[in-house]
Amino acid sequence: MARIDGGLRTLFRDHLPTVDFQAVETHSSGRGVPDSNFCYNGVEGWIEYKEARRWRVDIAPEQVAWAERRMRKGGRVFLAVRMERRLWLFSGSAMRVIRAERGMISAAPILGEWDGGPARWDWVRILEILAD
Repeated sequence: MARIDGGLRTLFRDHLPTVDFQAVETHSSGRGVPDSNFCYNGVEGWIEYKEARRWRVDIAPEQVAWAERRMRKGGRVFLAVRMERRLWLFSGSAMRVIRAERGMISAAPILGEWDGGPARWDWVRILEILAD
């Protein structure tokens, strides 16, 4: 079975042990809800994990709508995208841009980008972005 999240759910949990992550599975009850909820030092947010294929990711319209609704109320929503050894972190607002550009991740403003595989990604900086 193919991993649609590039293994990011496990990588975030393993590399950020001080963060409380809760996997979210809402197949029938809440379309568009991100893959994971997190809490760190009183800051709570949501992360959608995706794996890119040829610079593209699939984002459903329900995911865009959910992220935008939550962000309008002050919520923190992020999109983490992995392509092989690279990781990009986007604000949830980038979901609309990426979807409009037929999945092209290069179309959206990036909060952070790391290369070299998970062992070389700057997990301290990733945590700062999530919890800032």
